[in-house]
Amino acid sequence: MSTQKFPIVFALLAIALLVSGCAQQQGTSANNSGVPVLTIYTYDSMVSEYGLGPKVIPKFEAQCGCKVNMVAKGDAGQVLSALMLEKENPRADVAIGIDNSMLSAALNADVLAPFTPGNISLVPENLRFDKSGHLTAYDYGYFAFVYDSDALGFDLNGFNSMLDSRLRKKVLIQNPRTSSPGLGLLLWTVAVYGDPGYKEFWREFAPNVLTVTAGWDESAGLFSAGEAPVYLSYATSPPYYVLYENRTDYIAGNFAEGHYVQVEGMGIVNGAKNRALAEEFIAFSLTEPFQEEIPLNQYMFPINHSVELPDAYKYALKPSVQLELDPALVEQKQEEWISEWEKIMSSS
Repeated sequence: MSTQKFPIVFALLAIALLVSGCAQQQGTSANNSGVPVLTIYTYDSMVSEYGLGPKVIPKFEAQCGCKVNMVAKGDAGQVLSALMLEKENPRADVAIGIDNSMLSAALNADVLAPFTPGNISLVPENLRFDKSGHLTAYDYGYFAFVYDSDALGFDLNGFNSMLDSRLRKKVLIQNPRTSSPGLGLLLWTVAVYGDPGYKEFWREFAPNVLTVTAGWDESAGLFSAGEAPVYLSYATSPPYYVLYENRTDYIAGNFAEGHYVQVEGMGIVNGAKNRALAEEFIAFSLTEPFQEEIPLNQYMFPINHSVELPDAYKYALKPSVQLELDPALVEQKQEEWISEWEKIMSSS
């Protein structure tokens, strides 16, 4: 998840940055010794101690006989920005984390090279979000409101339920300008209510918002501290709370309208210096040694459906209706939608 990190890892931010720096140094020295180095740009939580990177990179290095230099670049948007800044002299071979909402922007920036791995059949057709073949999906999830069902006392089962007066100042959300789930919620409301219908929902919903945080981490921390009984998260968040906090009362509301999907992808950087290794890594990302680490490290669904989900995933929500907007429309209208959202929230 573009960058879901759970409360127990807040204190590890400095460690994550250290890991990233060490990875860069390790990659450079390995290069000097003649060992091929694959450089990957990704978001911060991917390289953290509890992230996916430390679990899958040693497996790939054993397979390829190479070294992997995984570099954290903030969030997925910053990964794309870094690729654009380095377009004339690319330093990365692979970019991880660009999702379906960012697809059009990435393609228009012309920073990725087309590539379709030979094992693409492992990705279900409905999750192959880039028909041009520049990005290969590796995981997916759905935005959802996670809530303390014991504290709340009623079900969240659709956007109408989010307007209930009993939720006044009890919901935590994230800013769509700075947070991928925050943007996901805004796009979700556009998908459900249309434009301009989404504005009326937000005008009615705004009084129920306790605070808007810059990122997911802060909202999750406030929720865990009991500051509010509802927060914007993912349909795959409840398994975490079951495993690490023994809380089966933290559930994801199953919305009748459906849930907005986030599909995360990876692609080869245009001008990659290690194209063959990059191709091998993307193909590797679809196989079970990579995919089996996703559920309990990314807390997302693995793209490879042959991977058996952990028992805790019986608490995850798997929506029957998957919502999504055309990435080209998102790129065209995103700034307008965010600006309108800001006006509504600032006047509430």
